[in-house]
Amino acid sequence: MATTAFEALASEVAATLGLPGTRIVAVEHPLGGTDETGVIDRADRAVEPALLLLTGSA
Repeated sequence: MATTAFEALASEVAATLGLPGTRIVAVEHPLGGTDETGVIDRADRAVEPALLLLTGSA
């Protein structure tokens, strides 16, 4: 899990640590300074992509 601003960095770090192809779900950046409703909205939108990466189906 990463925000969109850090998705590429997360992939790069994973590859450097020997985990190329790590499955990453990105949520809209930024989280800091975002109100609770905005964070919950981002989380809700991340559920299906996360399930798809973990199980192959949403």
